[in-house]
Amino acid sequence: MKKIIFIFAILIFPLIVKNLSAQGFTYTPLGANFIQLPYYPDSIQVVKHQGIIRNTSASTLNFRFARIVNNLPSGWSTQMCYDLCYAEFIDTISLPSDPPYSIAPNHSDTLFYIDFTCNGQGLGTSVVRMYNTDNPSLYVQDTFKVQIGNVGINTISEMADSYSLSQNYPNPFNPVTNINFSLSVTGNISLLVFDVLGNKLENLIDNQRMSSGSYNVTFDGSRYSSGIYYYTLITENFTDTKKMMLIK
Repeated sequence: MKKIIFIFAILIFPLIVKNLSAQGFTYTPLGANFIQLPYYPDSIQVVKHQGIIRNTSASTLNFRFARIVNNLPSGWSTQMCYDLCYAEFIDTISLPSDPPYSIAPNHSDTLFYIDFTCNGQGLGTSVVRMYNTDNPSLYVQDTFKVQIGNVGINTISEMADSYSLSQNYPNPFNPVTNINFSLSVTGNISLLVFDVLGNKLENLIDNQRMSSGSYNVTFDGSRYSSGIYYYTLITENFTDTKKMMLIK
């Protein structure tokens, strides 16, 4: 069946959520950083995140963008654009061999955006850093997330008597599995996935404040190879780790 392409431009000005600043410049994302959309079978959905760059100094700003995290489901891609759109495998724009971008003093621009091309369900995360090429220690960075379909955190119950982390199901799995956990007290939690060498692969929940209750989180392992993986629940009062097996 022929793929249908949906394009979503997240450019709603009343939803400006924050202003990120470094010495001499700011970056303001337009719209929400986390976009959740329904899944349409046999479709490719394209989501655009755009932002405003402002030079607040009295000197010309020379800068580049670097994509430092690109955690995507299989079949997804991201593409960075600043006037010109670059290939999806390019992590730094402008290219290091080309001159940096520049903005005159006290000027702003809205040419930067990052496209998520989403082929199927899942949760994708990209982190982009904008840095001053004359002093790379001066930078701002932002995290962009897109979720397609029923992948994420679902509330099972608003009450729980104790902390717990359940065994994922199904297990073994291919490529999606469910992880249930319970919180007896409201607090900040993280749910992380590691490989057998202890390398962190994903933040399913990243230090997020959650109310007491029971929850379900879907983990999509489509971008990983067969093998044993571990998931860890970290709260202020409880930590537990369990093993899961991906078989393709």
